Amino acid sequence: MGPLLALLALWWTDPTPTTLSRYVTSLQQRSGSQIHNIRLAAQALDGVYIQPGATFSFNQVVGPRRLERGYLPAPVFMVAETLDSVGGGICQVSSSLYNAALLAGLEVVERHPHYTVVESVPAGLDATVWYGLADLRLRNPFPWPVRVRAEIQGQHLAVSVLGRGSRQVAPVPSLQVQHHWLDEQHLQVSVYRGDERLSQDRYVIPR
Repeated sequence: MGPLLALLALWWTDPTPTTLSRYVTSLQQRSGSQIHNIRLAAQALDGVYIQPGATFSFNQVVGPRRLERGYLPAPVFMVAETLDSVGGGICQVSSSLYNAALLAGLEVVERHPHYTVVESVPAGLDATVWYGLADLRLRNPFPWPVRVRAEIQGQHLAVSVLGRGSRQVAPVPSLQVQHHWLDEQHLQVSVYRGDERLSQDRYVIPR
């Protein structure tokens, strides 16, 4: 079999041969318990397929964050203070996936911002999750499945979305993030993908 035929055979046997997007965040400021939780959540996500027209749920795939499931208490930002909570740190996983999904052209069904800006991703591009209360849900609009890759590489978390490639669909419009200070403590952030406004969030900035 020649190289071209081998490539075509791989393309047909693997339903997701092309990396549609990749988003990387740093783990350098994370505690050991946070990295442990991030690794567990990433392992649960890695390899998950989203079929054409199907909706993915972060909470359904990752499951409850409990001690008996291996998660550890770790710092988590809740409203206006930082507390220790089982599973703390995994919002970095959901936020990284959210960005990869936006870049790949997936549709956002449900997403919630944090109370204030976080360190792992820019303001307006975060996605907080809390089992039973706040979820990240994404819909695959393509006529072929997409697959999630999530892995820790050294001091970084890398999340990718794989699929058939943009040759079958229109190119995904670039993201635009607009910041507007409402007053000294409140920041409004609007995110657009092309002409579509994806979100408009307000964050409280401690002084």
